[in-house]
Amino acid sequence: MAGRSKTTLNSTQFLARRNWDAPPGITIFAGKASFFKKQLIERFINELSKEAAPDVNRLRGPPNDKRLRELPLAEILDSLRSMSFLASTQVIIIEGADAFLRAHRDELAACLDSGFPGGHLVLCLDNKLDGRTKFGKEAMKKGWVVECEQPYDRPPPWENRAPAWDSPLSHWLSKHAGTKGLKLDPRMAFALHQRAGTDLEILDEELEKMKTYLGETGGDRIEEETIRSITGELREDSIFSVVDLFLEGRRGDAVDAVENLFDRGYHGSNGNLVIDPPGIALPLLASLLNKLRSLRRAHAMKQAGATPMNLVQEGVVGKPFLDRFQRQLEKNPPGRLAQIFDRLYRTDLGIKTGRDPRRLLLLLVAE
Repeated sequence: MAGRSKTTLNSTQFLARRNWDAPPGITIFAGKASFFKKQLIERFINELSKEAAPDVNRLRGPPNDKRLRELPLAEILDSLRSMSFLASTQVIIIEGADAFLRAHRDELAACLDSGFPGGHLVLCLDNKLDGRTKFGKEAMKKGWVVECEQPYDRPPPWENRAPAWDSPLSHWLSKHAGTKGLKLDPRMAFALHQRAGTDLEILDEELEKMKTYLGETGGDRIEEETIRSITGELREDSIFSVVDLFLEGRRGDAVDAVENLFDRGYHGSNGNLVIDPPGIALPLLASLLNKLRSLRRAHAMKQAGATPMNLVQEGVVGKPFLDRFQRQLEKNPPGRLAQIFDRLYRTDLGIKTGRDPRRLLLLLVAE
């Protein structure tokens, strides 16, 4: 593998490489997908262990700059500059290192050239590395910067004609199943993450269950029946799917999605299955309210001369979702937004005063 990168590296491609060169002094794993970071750290340590097991020290970065004294830079650098008496090399891993890096970019930039005689520093960032800074530019040339981004569970918004299953997550899941000796078509992968959610660790666990389940019968191909037998019901962000379908004017699909939610429930962020009607309806209304406010703000900005990219720059919408957001703006001019706000508040009041949540939600999305 090339020893140094002039840009960021993709985590799945990085993991797929058979041989790693000696790691640089500083390695950065950046992004929201903690599953990829765990895989990378394990592989990183295994590569170093081919000669002798390294001394591994895991630290947790402070949540903000005010607590940086809890991770003293001088002690960390002194340790890395000193040879370990107990191991051939050492690895210091700092998780949640965003604030730590912001505070010590200049000092760490000086280490990119020299490296550390005693080991390696691994910084796990919750967000992307800022490539505009001097450290970011130098790290991409002299260190390893590996993107650990969550694969999208839908086709890119600009691919209007792509089928729903043709997403980065479906393709990743299909390939990941192959590493376990399983055959999973991208269409079936879509069916799996529709039911089990987008959390990569949970999806990995579901694949392990299916491997055991199919192993008892001597099979290796995952079909819809297997998915239904092993996985739970619908995922939490099916709520957001209802909101998007409704605001895009796809009433029939939105009605079907609401029916599915109330028939099957969904798994919340804590992993528990939510099946009580108010517990389904109220979070959906809250999500819709937030989206309506974003659309209303976008209309006001456009009237003042804002461009689509201004909406991204101001944080109204993420760039990958801009095309979908613009379609929703077209479908929902200010007058219609005002009507939806009014219906939403009446629906919320009806649910909180004891009326049937399912009926009220169906009426809301069907109008």
